[in-house]
Amino acid sequence: MGSKNNIALCPTCGQKIVDYKHNINKTLVSCLWHLYCAGGRARLDTMKLDNTQFTNFQKLRYFHLVVSTGQHSEWQITKEGTEFLQGRRRIPKFVITRNALVKQVSDETVFVQDVKECVAFKVEWQEQAAQPTLFDKGDGK
Repeated sequence: MGSKNNIALCPTCGQKIVDYKHNINKTLVSCLWHLYCAGGRARLDTMKLDNTQFTNFQKLRYFHLVVSTGQHSEWQITKEGTEFLQGRRRIPKFVITRNALVKQVSDETVFVQDVKECVAFKVEWQEQAAQPTLFDKGDGK
């Protein structure tokens, strides 16, 4: 995406409207892992995230891996998020957003082990994430 191609001006107020590309990456996977280890539902300030993780955490929602609970800075992992950590689900490699709304989704998809620099943690994540969760109860798994 060229720098001029992803910027438009609002015809009403003249404000810049920018498209942003967000890749699934090691930082986002580590954020998801922290939430999973916190029981799948937690406030950001209780998860001991570093500054980069804290400021990027909300991007997980663009991939449908987490949802806000509506409580102050509290997030919950989704079924898709759990399955992604377990290596059972592919997600888009990237998304493009405008005004915090997903406008385009990559046709290319990835498993957690495909995310650069996450291979070293693959076995640990998959073993621990394979434990039954609230999403697995009642569906015969």
